[in-house]
Amino acid sequence: MLKLKGSITISGDKSISHRALIFASLSVGKVTISNLLESDDVLRTLNILKRLGIKIVKKKQKWIVYGNGTCGYIQPSHALDCGNSGTTSRLMIGAVSSNPINCTFIGDNSLSKRPMSRLTVFLERMGAEIKLTKKDFLPAYIKGGSHLIPMEHIMEKASAQVKSALILSALNLHGKTSIIEKKNTRDHTERLMDYLNIKYNKTSLKDKSTLIEIDGPCEIKPKNIKIASDPSSAAFFIVGALILPGSKIVLKNIALNKTRIAFISVLKKMGGNIKIKKTNTVSGEEVGEIKVSYSPLKGIKINASLSALLIDEYPILSIAASQASGLTIMNGLSELRHKESDRINSIIKNLSNLGFKVKSKHDNIIVQGSKKLKIDKQKKIKTYSDHRIAMSFTILGLLHKDKLIIDNSSCISISYPDFEKHLKKLSRIN
Repeated sequence: MLKLKGSITISGDKSISHRALIFASLSVGKVTISNLLESDDVLRTLNILKRLGIKIVKKKQKWIVYGNGTCGYIQPSHALDCGNSGTTSRLMIGAVSSNPINCTFIGDNSLSKRPMSRLTVFLERMGAEIKLTKKDFLPAYIKGGSHLIPMEHIMEKASAQVKSALILSALNLHGKTSIIEKKNTRDHTERLMDYLNIKYNKTSLKDKSTLIEIDGPCEIKPKNIKIASDPSSAAFFIVGALILPGSKIVLKNIALNKTRIAFISVLKKMGGNIKIKKTNTVSGEEVGEIKVSYSPLKGIKINASLSALLIDEYPILSIAASQASGLTIMNGLSELRHKESDRINSIIKNLSNLGFKVKSKHDNIIVQGSKKLKIDKQKKIKTYSDHRIAMSFTILGLLHKDKLIIDNSSCISISYPDFEKHLKKLSRIN
């Protein structure tokens, strides 16, 4: 029987890679980035920055970015193609909004169905001229300017991408921008700002919301950046080791950012044998190694209050839930409707097709675990071109040799081009 054994170093973190490239482009000089994730999504950001006049070259295994400052983007001659990357589209729309240039952003069919107005409504209030397709989608036309009005933004919906886009816009504005988050989101942007010595204030308010203040314009001095390994990518192997008897793995150099490893607390609560050891700090991010051993899992209730911190891990958590004893209830998943696919639909349909008892109710997912379920004939997994759905069901497929057929495994390259190579390195047969 297949099991996972051994040790690997996961590829660079996707969220940090996007942000490292953008901050490097806004600096005033040469920045060397190591361990950059060279996935389709991240390369979209890289190529858009090139179209905006940023010189970027690769030497050996490192990327060198020659920044032009916070007002250094030039008028692009072509539309800026974000492909499938929501992070690219939202962060770059924010970054260009305070530059006096006109840009058109486009994306693939999936990205063109994802809402952009949740960001652009803030930028329009500041004075940016933006035209969205059907008032919400790409293609999007934006006329930016350094004349935008710095102001207070109150974010009722949790979104690290929207927060980061507003921060990037504020860096080139004259005056104070205030961003109030009602619910805390991932803080990679702030950690990079700390590491790069960009001045800003972050305080907790009495109602448990968070206030971020930036007094622009800001000058970013060049500083080399090393990318920690991606905990969201590690999640697939962690769950794989938990559900495959006899498995024992060690994952190295993983970013241990508290806003990114909430899924580990969830898996521990389910009974997972997972040990974390901090080893270093890399460009503002704590990193360490994660040891995982096979464990019988039990179903639990995952509260809606965790949804902003688990947004990328729900697909693989649903796989863990399918192998747990009892019910797993995941509440407050409305944001999953707006990812690379409608992930609630993607999870429900694929698990149901395999014979698991699973349902959705009011944007919640309820899974009845069944380790005894046998899949006797081949079943096709419909990924909806969603990389996290593809990887999650690839992991489940390890329990059912050759029975699960992934309809589009190529989409995995969006976030983790080395996934298959790393999985093969860990795979062992008793």
